[in-house]
Amino acid sequence: MNRIKTGIPGLDEVLGGGIIEDTFLLIAGPAGTGKTIMCMQIAYTQLQLGKKVIYVSFDEGKKLVDYAKAFGWDFQKFIDKGRFMLLDFIAVKATAISDYINFIIEKVQEMGADLIVIDSLTTLIMSFPELSEARIAVDFLRKMKPKGTTLIATANMATGSKKIGMGIEEIVASGVIFLKRYLYRGELRIKLLILKLRGSPHSRRYHEVLITNNGVQVIPLA
Repeated sequence: MNRIKTGIPGLDEVLGGGIIEDTFLLIAGPAGTGKTIMCMQIAYTQLQLGKKVIYVSFDEGKKLVDYAKAFGWDFQKFIDKGRFMLLDFIAVKATAISDYINFIIEKVQEMGADLIVIDSLTTLIMSFPELSEARIAVDFLRKMKPKGTTLIATANMATGSKKIGMGIEEIVASGVIFLKRYLYRGELRIKLLILKLRGSPHSRRYHEVLITNNGVQVIPLA
């Protein structure tokens, strides 16, 4: 199996060597656990390796490019080279959500993208009037992407909830990274667990996550 490097120290080891190419990886967790930072870090790593990336943002939009500069990631140079496309879908209209899905697929096929990031998939699903329609649309997106293209998406969780997003996200994904906040001696920390990763051995224990000026770092817990 071919794998793509995340560029996140410690994460490739936890995943058993990296993200399996041509699969759908979900990064789930409540607000503030680093989901978007992880996605940007993986995307930037792939761009540095010469790959083409499309980032679909339903929550942050174009300001992600400025946000990334705080970590030393210059996405603009890859936009200028035509290897990175940021689709700003903050103001999505529910009546035209199917058109957005078709637009994403069209751009992915035109670019020949190696990696697609959807942030967040939960926001996309909530735009559909019925969950059954959302399930069909997500399956369509997953199946219509070019062969070899890897899909990464984030899923939102309410603090204290055990439910990932709307419940659909976890089902359609082939791998799930779960991020959780916890208190340790009065300090708010983050830990990571691989809930599932089809077709690959992986760590089955919790690992601590640090968010630094250089991005996210995964550290095994003692």
